[in-house]
Amino acid sequence: MKLLRYEKNPVLEANSLNQWESGAVFNCGVTFTGGGDIFMLYRAVPSGYQKAPSGTGYINYISSIGCAVSKDGYNFRRYDKPVIVPDGKSDIYGCEDPRITGFLEDGRKSYLITYTALSSPAFSGKGERVALALTDDFKNFTKHGVIIPELNNKDAVFFSEKIKGKIILLHRIPPDIQAVYFNSMEQITKPEESFWKEYSTSIESNTILKRKFEWEAKKIGSGPPPVKTDEGWLLIYHGADKNSIYRAGAALLDLEDPSRVISRSPYPILEPKADYEKYGDINNVVFPEGAIVINDTLFVYYGAADKCCCLATVKLQDLLDFLKGLRGKS
Repeated sequence: MKLLRYEKNPVLEANSLNQWESGAVFNCGVTFTGGGDIFMLYRAVPSGYQKAPSGTGYINYISSIGCAVSKDGYNFRRYDKPVIVPDGKSDIYGCEDPRITGFLEDGRKSYLITYTALSSPAFSGKGERVALALTDDFKNFTKHGVIIPELNNKDAVFFSEKIKGKIILLHRIPPDIQAVYFNSMEQITKPEESFWKEYSTSIESNTILKRKFEWEAKKIGSGPPPVKTDEGWLLIYHGADKNSIYRAGAALLDLEDPSRVISRSPYPILEPKADYEKYGDINNVVFPEGAIVINDTLFVYYGAADKCCCLATVKLQDLLDFLKGLRGKS
């Protein structure tokens, strides 16, 4: 089972007309709205960054988050200005890798945007925190700041509805994927003083997906928010091997207890093959962050080589049948 690349990839590239997105645009989250529009949030870096003397990463490299809108999922019209920008101590070095969850509660839908806030320079491996922003209309965005303090952490996504009365967030304290359970939105933005202290002592018991295969031997992380299906919650995730090649896999989680993994792909469903995935600011990377279903087809949006936004598709039922066939085997 492999995803099929869109023949006109990339769907979004750096834009020289806007300095804030003139260097690279990648790692994009997507969602539908009630009006039928498809909104994309993406990581954008201005031009002018340079390779670090150490040879690892870049300097003068600060990301913000841009927004684009589409009617068909292929052609996107972008905003002129970023919608989430670094403006405080917690994200002074960048706002990265947005995911979007359309969350329905009490008949009201809002959009939860999780992203990585950097309080230390990019590529330093320090100061990476999960942050939250909210919007109702993709015109006005409210930042709520860091929501998982004191833990180097990223790749966070919410489930789209409460499960057994809980709001569930997947996140990644390296190298595996954990889940955290909240009673309310207020507990997310204003937790009790003891909440995260207690959680930090139970990280192992809250780990729901561990590295298992060679292609994900170094670390794994959630991609798009889980997609609810009749067979379970479909989670597209990324894995990096010992050579830091990033690929995408899929797992099926139980509808009532997402900590129970029904099955997962033993091999990647998308890996760097095209030139735009193999060569860029970070070579050999496919990094999925957005997924929507259009006419029975799963559209998966991903960053390629930390340079551009791309699309791959698969018939949703074909992917589910593949995963169902792996029950008890993976």
